[in-house]
Amino acid sequence: MSAEVPDGATQRHARLMELLTFLETYEPHGVSMTLIQAHMLTTYGLKFKTTAEMLRECSTSGLIKVDGLGLWHLTEKQHEALEEVRKQDAKRLERHLRARIEAELRPAIEKEVEERLRAIQGFKEKEAKSDSSS
Repeated sequence: MSAEVPDGATQRHARLMELLTFLETYEPHGVSMTLIQAHMLTTYGLKFKTTAEMLRECSTSGLIKVDGLGLWHLTEKQHEALEEVRKQDAKRLERHLRARIEAELRPAIEKEVEERLRAIQGFKEKEAKSDSSS
């Protein structure tokens, strides 16, 4: 299997997260099924039926709910779960950036330190020669 083509579970997860994130953008008012279906069609090319099945599955599992007007909302539990995912992603990104910065900057810093130490050593040697010749 090619690393460039996601497997079915990865693709499904990406679509599910997109659907949940899309619903979240419409909170607290909610969003119609037709608008969700249109979004998933334009984003992933999903058929309306497929999106409707995803909504039904998410509703059954307690991730989302439909109100009396037929508008879809995230459950409080799902709001909390998405916030936790964001926190974890932020921590992961911070660790990645710190490691990358350190990897990129360490050689330059070490080189700068070595050059400064050589300059100090050269200055001390000049000073010592100057003192001995006086």
